[in-house]
Amino acid sequence: FFTPLAVFPVVTHQVAFAVDQGFPRLFVAGIFGLTGFMSVVGRIVFGVAADRIGRAQSASLSYACTALGTLALLTLERWHHAASLYVYALLFGAGFGARGPIITAMASELFPGRQFGRIYGALSLGNGIGGALGPWLGGAIYDVTGSYRVAFLLASGFCVMGAACFWVAARSP
Repeated sequence: FFTPLAVFPVVTHQVAFAVDQGFPRLFVAGIFGLTGFMSVVGRIVFGVAADRIGRAQSASLSYACTALGTLALLTLERWHHAASLYVYALLFGAGFGARGPIITAMASELFPGRQFGRIYGALSLGNGIGGALGPWLGGAIYDVTGSYRVAFLLASGFCVMGAACFWVAARSP
């Protein structure tokens, strides 16, 4: 539930935010493409890390990338430089989607057997609800405040809550 709340308010509104900050649409679209490419890299890197250093540790590092990337994007409000967009694309992109494979691996270890499909379906339901609320929340906050700042800061906070869930799950018997 917390993962899509950390990701989708930012992904949905990233282009509008950067264009509002004065960057050309085509350039921002390229940054969005770089973010997608980095998500492939992140899935591989954090997947390998999950096997080597642990699932909760790897997920926490990926959440840190997501949060730091979001904060880098937010720096455009004060510092209108393309470097912020590149830092955003590299960090946010690396963290984006990296937790999906980790969640699947953890869930299969915690809940082996015939009920796994049902349990994983419940996890997917939480993901779907967060995925539906996240973009809407980002837009609603923008409509009320005229800024994405609060939405992006909340998204970074959801990274902390998502990481905490991995640590709770890792300690489960």
